[in-house]
Amino acid sequence: MEVQTLQPAYVLHTRRYGDSSLIADLLTREQGRLACVSKGALRARRPDSRLQSFQPLLVELRGRGEVLTLTCAETGSAPLRLEGRKLYCGLYLNELILRLTARQDPCPALFDDYARAIRGLSEDESAEPVLRRFEVRLLMHLGLGMALEKDNTGRPVIADWHYTYEIGSGAGQVTGRPAGSFSGKTLLALRAGEFEDDTTLQQARQLMRRIIDYHLDGRPLRSRDLFR
Repeated sequence: MEVQTLQPAYVLHTRRYGDSSLIADLLTREQGRLACVSKGALRARRPDSRLQSFQPLLVELRGRGEVLTLTCAETGSAPLRLEGRKLYCGLYLNELILRLTARQDPCPALFDDYARAIRGLSEDESAEPVLRRFEVRLLMHLGLGMALEKDNTGRPVIADWHYTYEIGSGAGQVTGRPAGSFSGKTLLALRAGEFEDDTTLQQARQLMRRIIDYHLDGRPLRSRDLFR
């Protein structure tokens, strides 16, 4: 791969490389998730030394193979300010992308959804709906989308009914409210990305955690430890 034009990007993670350089994992709009080396990024007065998460960037990348060379990084706008719990939420989104996406697999819609989620976290919007919307969209982009409008028999999900949810088969109607079940209202809220009450949000968080954990195949998320 040889990329030489400026393209929108966000930094997902950086780590030191040698005495003065960084390896950065980027999410780019045109090329998907990439790893690149920023040579001399830790030297004083180098523009690349300002690489940080949640900073909209325009980057130029050169080279071939798994790790490209970052030749230019320009700030697209002011960095989005995340503090406290919302910072942890942003780091959680970054880690989800790092763990679940493949390198050099372009998905402009995922980039746009990530940018929208980060903006939402930086504003006054409640963090929980932002996270749930992004999780659902991420799984959809990965081809792992959830069946939320119909149950496993093909019938529409009813808000007042309760369901189990099994990965692979979807929602199954149950009698009463057994442990581990979810209201139809919660499934429909996840589909719409709109949550009317705390109970729905709590159920949505429990369901999405179980599904995300399944797709992580037992790999822990370090960012979750920040919420404890």
